[in-house]
Amino acid sequence: MAIPPARAVRFAVSFVAVLTLAGCTSAPAAEPEPTPEPTVEPSKEPVAEKPVEPDDVLFTVSAKVRAIDGTTLGISLTGRTPIAATEESAATLAESFVEQCVALDGRSVSDASTPISQESLATFGSSLLRIDLASSPEGETFVAPVDLLLGSPYYAKVASGDKVQAIDTTTTCTGGYQMTGSGSGTAITNYESGGTRPDLGQWAYGHYGFTVPFESGATIEACRVVVTELAAPIVEDVPGWDPGSDATGISCGIGYRGE
Repeated sequence: MAIPPARAVRFAVSFVAVLTLAGCTSAPAAEPEPTPEPTVEPSKEPVAEKPVEPDDVLFTVSAKVRAIDGTTLGISLTGRTPIAATEESAATLAESFVEQCVALDGRSVSDASTPISQESLATFGSSLLRIDLASSPEGETFVAPVDLLLGSPYYAKVASGDKVQAIDTTTTCTGGYQMTGSGSGTAITNYESGGTRPDLGQWAYGHYGFTVPFESGATIEACRVVVTELAAPIVEDVPGWDPGSDATGISCGIGYRGE
């Protein structure tokens, strides 16, 4: 059956309208991108810090001396905590002491018939006190040699280094030493208890520092001494300990002066 013209027009218009509406319908919204999970760094193991080695300094003695050209030079002496000669940590120090003292035909102060050796150090209760020597600027010559006070005159000692020389030598290595100019050096004082057990407090009965002969015309200026917390409890119970008043213009030192 034929569609009347009027109805045909209305049908066509309705169909176009439907198509137009269908074309205007918006596309469905895109799914949002998933948010990535935050990356969690694995926890790191704590790094152990290297332990700080304890300071072994007992005392320092420092002063000023003159070079032959008039230049002022700094000089210092640092005493470190004694070590029993039989301790593993004292091996290098003991070897150096024995080598230097044997070169002087060294004998034990406890028994002059016994040559110095590793065995004698153990037999007579040796404790070794290391003393560091320094003067700067290096390469200068002092107006007069500076005598070094390295402990008790009754115990053995050796010293070596830049411009360090022996004043006199003895078979018991109890001779003296001096510095003729600036540089560095090391001294080792051997205290003997007389028994197999070392006495690590014997160092407190020694005197440490510098001196020059009055007739030399040289001077020692700006004397300064420091006793550390390691040494203070030991020396406070030693009658005759000089806390550092030894500053006369020709000397600078610290230590035992006698009761």
